[in-house]
Amino acid sequence: MTARHAADADAIPGGAVRRAAGADGASGLAARLAAMISTACDGRLTAEEVLASGASLSALGVTSLALLRLIDAVEDEFDVDLDLGGGASYLDSFPLLVGYVDARTS
Repeated sequence: MTARHAADADAIPGGAVRRAAGADGASGLAARLAAMISTACDGRLTAEEVLASGASLSALGVTSLALLRLIDAVEDEFDVDLDLGGGASYLDSFPLLVGYVDARTS
């Protein structure tokens, strides 16, 4: 991905979700991250619920402990640094998280 496309993915995170999801809406990067969120939440959320929601992660019920688990899992799986400092707006919602990871792994 070029620098321009990476910036576009950050600016329009919903586009990253649409690119990451296949025709059935449950494949690729978005599905992997949704499953990771479900695991981090000990299954209280399903991957399908995460994929279908546009709500913030906290509104979905992702606790601070689950968020720390998710950060560890994403950093290990994708070799991407997720820093809680500086606002970390990419941790506010699923589409922003997908866009952030997509821009740094493509």
